[in-house]
Amino acid sequence: MRLRYYTLGAAAAAWGAYFSTASPVRGLIDILIPKAVPLESRQVVNCTDIHADFDESCWATLGLSDYLLDPITGWNATTRICSTTDDGTDSDGSDCCKPDQPWSTCFLHLAHGVAGSDCSEINAQMCSWDPTLAVAAVIAPQVRYVMRNIYVINDFFTTYYEALSFATSQAQLEISNIVNELDPTKPKGIPWFDILTALSFGLAFLGAPTIAVSVLNLEANAKIAAQTMLISLQQAPGSAKALMPSGDSESKFYQIGELESKLGDAVSELKGMINAAVEKLMSDMPTFVKFVESGKYSGQTSYSLPNQTVGLNIALKTYLVSSSMWDNGWYATPNIGPYDLDGPITCMDENNVCTDPNNSTAIYYSPDTMRSYTLNVPNGYGVTPYQLTRDLVGNQWAPLNVLFDGAFNCTMEGHAGTNNINFNYDGTLNVACISQLPILTGCGSIGNCPSPPINGTCPFGSIADTIGC
Repeated sequence: MRLRYYTLGAAAAAWGAYFSTASPVRGLIDILIPKAVPLESRQVVNCTDIHADFDESCWATLGLSDYLLDPITGWNATTRICSTTDDGTDSDGSDCCKPDQPWSTCFLHLAHGVAGSDCSEINAQMCSWDPTLAVAAVIAPQVRYVMRNIYVINDFFTTYYEALSFATSQAQLEISNIVNELDPTKPKGIPWFDILTALSFGLAFLGAPTIAVSVLNLEANAKIAAQTMLISLQQAPGSAKALMPSGDSESKFYQIGELESKLGDAVSELKGMINAAVEKLMSDMPTFVKFVESGKYSGQTSYSLPNQTVGLNIALKTYLVSSSMWDNGWYATPNIGPYDLDGPITCMDENNVCTDPNNSTAIYYSPDTMRSYTLNVPNGYGVTPYQLTRDLVGNQWAPLNVLFDGAFNCTMEGHAGTNNINFNYDGTLNVACISQLPILTGCGSIGNCPSPPINGTCPFGSIADTIGC
């Protein structure tokens, strides 16, 4: 197999000169995941050795964002688009990209020297790691790492879809128990749109600070994948929006009891949503670069999720439980504290919940925000607030910190009652509203708002206005 330059010869030479003098690539601060190796014991990494192990630092060290996107020397600017040649024959595509070809497919074609590899969709038959390189030595390290990211991203989303399929089937088994526990006597329609987003963003939801630790038996690689996915979606909002359901999903509503049979329909729709995200990444290079430039997909870490990854349906179950609680009159009153754990609070159980001698009332103390919440329920309801908190945790229906703190944050931001997955003004992902539990100020707090007002109005409702004191 003959070697050829991956881009035009002049462009490859220009890149070699550019790379040797390039200023540091714009880095991104990794705020969620600690370094895998302590700095004091970390060995020097040779990113240009194409036989060395992959390392997260090499995306920045090799300047791969600029290698792909630099407007003068970058691959995207210098790789030729196939066209009809002067003698009237079509190019064979051996040194150019076809006009309708995803950039990632062309990249792999030119990198390997032969066509055939295609990672532009999930469950791709021709997307398995191939280390073969048919490029000039001067750009081989850069090409190798970009290839690595393409293959890893496709494998991650493919296994994510397969794991979500299992998680959805497991959630179906819980529906009747949730219905029986919460006794939805006033069932309202639950938007199918929100059901799908709670599933499609299920892993990113687990990556939010303090949430992954609340899910029992969550595999270590799933925690890392969750945190990395959340970082990536925040960096590349275009990929997050590709994960959203289609517009027609907004017109469908189901009662919670119906979901036991309807959730099976979600699997095929989820495939389309996840595939749309992969297609976005593999056809839009700027979005791909934003998604991967943290370097997390450049290392040795495997993001391949087991089929039976636990926790992926926690977002869905939290949403369903809190929606049912809202529909049946449950609410919580906050005390923004902070409370003193070394003070008079000695009644907490293992879930940070206090109750009375009759195990009836429930006050949850959040170790994350130092707020406390009193859970309230209409008179004559079957299950007591305290028993419900124990069942929520014991059945892994909803982490209490997500149920209470999430609902508080959602309300504080002015999003209460909106979609469970929102985008902030800067395009970043907001998963606080996965909990729909109403947060109301108590009768003793009339006139006091637990957060700054929004447009002159307190975003929190009050018991006085909704129920009466």
